Amino acid sequence: MSSRLQILAVALAVALAPALGYGPGNPPPGVTDFSGGPIALDTVHGRIFLCDSANNRVLVYGFSSQGGLLGTAPLAVIGQIDANGTAVNGMDIPTPNGCGLAHPTGIAYDAARDGLWVSDFLNNRVLFFSTRTLRTFQPADHVIGQTGLGYSEPRAGARGLCGPTGLALSGDGQQLFIADSLNNRVVSFDISELARHPAAIGVFGQKDFWQFEPGASAGELRSPTGIALDAAGQLYVADTGNNRVLVFDAGAKSAGAAACTVFGQEDFKSIKSASGVSGLKKPAAIALAEADRLMFVADTGNHRVLVYDGLASDPLRAIAVIGQPNTTSSDPQPSDKGLDDPVGVLFDTLGQKLWVSETGNARVGFYKLGQ
Repeated sequence: MSSRLQILAVALAVALAPALGYGPGNPPPGVTDFSGGPIALDTVHGRIFLCDSANNRVLVYGFSSQGGLLGTAPLAVIGQIDANGTAVNGMDIPTPNGCGLAHPTGIAYDAARDGLWVSDFLNNRVLFFSTRTLRTFQPADHVIGQTGLGYSEPRAGARGLCGPTGLALSGDGQQLFIADSLNNRVVSFDISELARHPAAIGVFGQKDFWQFEPGASAGELRSPTGIALDAAGQLYVADTGNNRVLVFDAGAKSAGAAACTVFGQEDFKSIKSASGVSGLKKPAAIALAEADRLMFVADTGNHRVLVYDGLASDPLRAIAVIGQPNTTSSDPQPSDKGLDDPVGVLFDTLGQKLWVSETGNARVGFYKLGQ
């Protein structure tokens, strides 16, 4: 392990609380409440997107790698009519529309199109919002999973979604991968052209587009949430219901393809939850860093974030833990001590900061690493 990574491991192991956190007593600027959720970063325009899941919105702030959130209020609020709105679909109605959200659980910034993809969990769809001109309660430009913006039918098939969560974009920006959680699969879409009601071109976790039952083999998934793609095109899946993280090879294009690597279990048949440096319990989010050498996993059920080093002597064992006093502790920690139900992780390479969002402590904050 390089001296830099040794310093990083030590910093992570001793860190007990974020260097700066926004939560119930100190919410993000300009809002009265925050619930926690996934995070996305736009380094080109200096913006950070905070998925405020239980409040049915995405908060957009100015961002500096040196200082964190900028300004006294959000630049815009996606999904609500103002900065303090929290209503389902923006208007407290069950029928979806083009502007509101219902429990968003995944976001991904699309640099190629200068836009934000949002998983609208309860509406069984993924929306695309242009961020070239930001404004509060702006309408979505595109929808995946439904025939139109006024529909929310849960479905399988190549054109349907049921409870979508994590999102990831391919390196060339031409494919969008969606953790279709309640269909127990990950589906990929060609977004080179934003067509109306597109059909998926790939599926992981099922033998075809019409299957949706959960499973625990190397080619099956159970309630997947967070996903990530590395530079080689490998797909990392937080297989939440099976207490593991699976890695699918970049060449695994066919339906029913088997994963090549598993984290959190001793083999592809085991699904037991555990702590320690080799166990996982309901992992929910994944972030890759340092040229994909490091992997950060939000180990939600163990109330911690684990760090893996791809060049370690045993890369399947975590090199460090954040949010707990030791590697075996797994109790929820209050905000001044550690983590409680972390669901979002984001690594800012420029600032060398790990952003973590929690639902248990209802906050988002960052850890200064390697210092």
